[in-house]
Amino acid sequence: MKYCGIELKGDEARVIGVEVKGDSYTVTSLAVDRFKIKDPSSQQEMQSFANAFQLFLSKGHFDAIGIKGRMTKGRFAGGSTSFKMEGIIQCMPFTVTIINPATIRSKLKDTEINLAGCKEHQIEALKVIMTMMVLKV
Repeated sequence: MKYCGIELKGDEARVIGVEVKGDSYTVTSLAVDRFKIKDPSSQQEMQSFANAFQLFLSKGHFDAIGIKGRMTKGRFAGGSTSFKMEGIIQCMPFTVTIINPATIRSKLKDTEINLAGCKEHQIEALKVIMTMMVLKV
């Protein structure tokens, strides 16, 4: 099974792909590991993001796609650009699951995560996938 984990942080979408076989997994090589938006007020920029991201997901042939959720209020609330990106991704013709950060913490508290092949900025996206595996999403 192929998973795609996504963390939306600031003005970029950080992605990672994982292939699962039995109880083990390996990080797959992706052509791109993040998508950045320079001007979120530009319709052309947002359409370019949407096209590039949809092409990425189509070529990846992922069985499951998950996004790390963000707080909507309070001190740690997500920014407007990340919510725009989430909306764009959710409108794509793929099933996308939003995973709450509290769920990630609770499901992975006793789990050792193998970071082989994972870059520093992809760790949170990998945790999304690990949680999806535990929840069997």
